[in-house]
Amino acid sequence: MTSLSVFPVKFVKPIMKNIVVAAFILIFISTTSCKKDLVDTSANQIEDVTDLQSFKSQISSGVSLVFFHASWCKICKEQRPHFESASENSDLNFVLFLEVEYDDNPEICDEYDVPGFPQTLVFKNGVEQTRVKGSGHTEQELKDLLLAYK
Repeated sequence: MTSLSVFPVKFVKPIMKNIVVAAFILIFISTTSCKKDLVDTSANQIEDVTDLQSFKSQISSGVSLVFFHASWCKICKEQRPHFESASENSDLNFVLFLEVEYDDNPEICDEYDVPGFPQTLVFKNGVEQTRVKGSGHTEQELKDLLLAYK
């Protein structure tokens, strides 16, 4: 008799076992991925952006400084304290401070051409004025940048 099976039966069990193990590993990785909780901004003047339409409305008038970041990004964590300090600076009370978390709002990052993190964008009346990329931008540097749009 000829067998219709491509693989002999003795090879099917190990292959199935490997498939089940691989599936388990993928499920484990996807449920315990690097996505972390959002940073708590309730103690500062930074507003979390929740969707594209709200974002457009928020930046439509006045000066806005927007911190685009990802919760898993180490460079973003280095830049965050400078952004938070600037948000608490009384000389910058004319500025709306916003943050966009990539994992929660990829459509905003796409719409405003933000492919990497961190990026901090300055808007005036809904129009992008400038952007700074990466870390190392001090509170003073952000302050000087914003005062030009007062």
